[in-house]
Amino acid sequence: MVTGVPCEDNEVAKVAELIAPVQRTIYGKVFDVMSVPKPINIAYSSTKLGFHMDLVYYESPPGLQLLHALRFDLEVEGGESIFLDAHYMAEVLREKYPHHFKTLVRVPASFQKIHFERDWPVYMQYQRPHIVVNSLNEVTCVTWAPAFEAPLHVPEEDVKPYYEAYHVFARLLEESDAKLRHRLQPGECVIFNNRRMLHARDAYTQDTGSRHLQGCYVNIDEFKNKVQVMMTKRNTGQFAKRVGNQCQF
Repeated sequence: MVTGVPCEDNEVAKVAELIAPVQRTIYGKVFDVMSVPKPINIAYSSTKLGFHMDLVYYESPPGLQLLHALRFDLEVEGGESIFLDAHYMAEVLREKYPHHFKTLVRVPASFQKIHFERDWPVYMQYQRPHIVVNSLNEVTCVTWAPAFEAPLHVPEEDVKPYYEAYHVFARLLEESDAKLRHRLQPGECVIFNNRRMLHARDAYTQDTGSRHLQGCYVNIDEFKNKVQVMMTKRNTGQFAKRVGNQCQF
């Protein structure tokens, strides 16, 4: 959490560029998160957002996500941000329901974003399993974004096991006591790893006040590179830790 960030447009990008260049996506370089009459994304409404990762229909979804609170008036009820470690929850699934864990490793999910009625028309699809492990059976990637899932493209015999495992994992996420909940204050900028951390938002009402965040992304390889360069220059003898991007190390 970075505090004291000026409550002005594009300050979130200045924070990001202290780490690496801002990653441009279908939402541009900097995007506004606020309730608008005809939202092109559920995030641009006051509706509750369940746990998810952003832009999972990309081959390489954004790495770091930054969200900067420009306004969060006291009159706004709700709207708290919620975070949960997806890798930790994958291990909870493995411990409690190993057969469901194996199913979500084996059976690929489908993700998509199809929206032509926008300034930048989009038709993106990607298929990958919810959980990826390496040769040592260690979790290296978790992908979760229910609002952007497409119909399954798998053999018929995999459909029922997939949905049984899917609903168990979804329930574990909702019932987890490992959630971190925070109401962003104006001037705060939260930075988290979109490739590992699930994020959500409580629904909110703003009859008189306003909730306005600005966000941007940093590519996960750019971030990991910055960390590794700094470690090498300081002769720490260490390698950057896993960042959840399916790297097998």
